[in-house]
Amino acid sequence: MAIRLLTALLLLTAVPASAQQPDALHGRVLMELRAFTDWLDRYDVQGYIGEVGWPDDQRGDAAEWNALADAWFEQADAAGLWVTYWATGEWWGDDYLLAAYEDLDSSGGVERSNTQAPILEANLGPGRGIVDAGGEFGYAPTTERTSPFSNRNPGRYDRAYHYDSAATFEFLASRGIRLVKIPFRWERLQPRPGGRLDRDELGRLRAVTDRAGTAGLDVILDMHNFGAYYVARDGQGVRCAIGQRACSIRDFADVWERIAKAFRATDHLVGYTVMTEPVAMKRVGNRTAPEVWRRGSQAAVTAIRRAGERDATLFVSGYHWSGTHDWSRWNPEPWIKDPSSAIRYEAHHYWDRDHSGHYGHSYDEEVANAS
Repeated sequence: MAIRLLTALLLLTAVPASAQQPDALHGRVLMELRAFTDWLDRYDVQGYIGEVGWPDDQRGDAAEWNALADAWFEQADAAGLWVTYWATGEWWGDDYLLAAYEDLDSSGGVERSNTQAPILEANLGPGRGIVDAGGEFGYAPTTERTSPFSNRNPGRYDRAYHYDSAATFEFLASRGIRLVKIPFRWERLQPRPGGRLDRDELGRLRAVTDRAGTAGLDVILDMHNFGAYYVARDGQGVRCAIGQRACSIRDFADVWERIAKAFRATDHLVGYTVMTEPVAMKRVGNRTAPEVWRRGSQAAVTAIRRAGERDATLFVSGYHWSGTHDWSRWNPEPWIKDPSSAIRYEAHHYWDRDHSGHYGHSYDEEVANAS
């Protein structure tokens, strides 16, 4: 706590006097976070911000973004939230606005701290860490109806996507980080819904988990599929949302039972995000899309516990991008029943005006928009 307060004081000396007091953007962002934490308090459940990120100094306004981040973490601390920052990874290069740690030459692992790192490092502790991206890379889509990507064309490893090296995890550990979230794609791990896990991809996931564990890091595995699976049809991938015939709730439960069985003896694995940012799902019968997600996520939780994975924390995302700003609209009340009582509801929080994380505007422009 003393380190965080010292960091805040140093930041304030670097920020113009006009920016030292909370502004309209502070007000909006903290209100959005409070909307989520108030929901957690109302129902006495636990929460997790699976993704939060803000820009570096490419526009010369890192101090302002960092001051907002420090205020955000103070509120997250008060709410007891787990948090993983978005993001780092060997394939981001040195020009991604949100990369807290960067790989300068793409040869020896992540090796340099960016301007967000002091805030992140001042707010570490249990349940705090970073997303190590790359396993979800390639041309893997989000909500596009069709895509070249599919279960038959998932991209070649180390050309389309990548899991980071031991050097990256050792560097992160040297910065005090003890938790990493590692995304993967369902289509690569299970080439046919309801079928066996792919031996090679499962080996890669085990290996990267072991690399992180050897460096002293705990791991969250993250199915980064946005509520759907891309099935090959007529030479292209067709998006099949969970609950449809080609990607049923039973299929979703099946893959998680298989994953849980494969990883249940892994000491440094602390849990699973059962699906990142479920969105654009379909009505099934008389169930709305959010209701289908609630039924599907419950099936996944039940399957993981049935597989004998009783200790892992399960992170269950809210429907419709999991945003804090409209959380209760899409997720009116908690829905998961877990015999292990180890659930954290997962929200994401980006502070740009459209909550996309693209940050196409400067800090001052975002303040003006929020005013």
